[in-house]
Amino acid sequence: MQKYSSHWAWGAVCMAALLTAAGIAPYPVVQGQEKKASKKATKGDRAKTPGNTKGLDVQADKLQTSFTREAEDLASQYFKAGHPEKAKALLESVLAVNPQSESAQKKLEQLKEVILNSNDFDIEVNSSHGWEPSGVIVTENRPFRIKADGTFRFEVVASGVPPTGFPDKDPMKDLIAGFPCGALMGLIHNEAKPGKPFLIGESLELTPKEGGMLLLRINAPPGNKNSGKLKVSISGNVQSAKQSSQ
Repeated sequence: MQKYSSHWAWGAVCMAALLTAAGIAPYPVVQGQEKKASKKATKGDRAKTPGNTKGLDVQADKLQTSFTREAEDLASQYFKAGHPEKAKALLESVLAVNPQSESAQKKLEQLKEVILNSNDFDIEVNSSHGWEPSGVIVTENRPFRIKADGTFRFEVVASGVPPTGFPDKDPMKDLIAGFPCGALMGLIHNEAKPGKPFLIGESLELTPKEGGMLLLRINAPPGNKNSGKLKVSISGNVQSAKQSSQ
């Protein structure tokens, strides 16, 4: 037996020598092992076929339903406790998870209306004056509502216009461009700088990017002879300037 093994060993050595002499290098055993390993890695890199997730889907639906129900209940408790903004945030999170929740959507709309009708302040805007503080502070990124009612008499020049027309300095040029003449306008002023005027008209719901004092004015040139006042109601996420300073 040892004799045959010796012959096989010498035969292998000779074959290797002949292949080397002929310029054909035999593949080492290690390289063959790497090739097999490469094939295994390639198979492992392939995406697995998705399995049946019916059971997981059922769990997800139950979790969504449970979260919706509990969050809506907690939102109601926040509202009753006098924290409408927290209630609103909870309902918005419910809709982010479950956009099809009609109950959450309905409650959110009702809550928004309640918030916009709260903290009501009634003031008057003199049609002949320029920008005047309303005495109301609005809050950054919190919505508020403005409603205006009434009429006023619009007169640019009290004595009328002569045959020569308006004076050299046309008072109409002092109007805010892009807004109807005589329309009610607003502006939010904070310690940093005044904001840009915005059109109010009869009503407006606004979520300001910056908070501050709300100023109001009729779009009319300075020195006008308008007469009359508008009644303006401001509500929502607002507070009086006196409360803010305390």
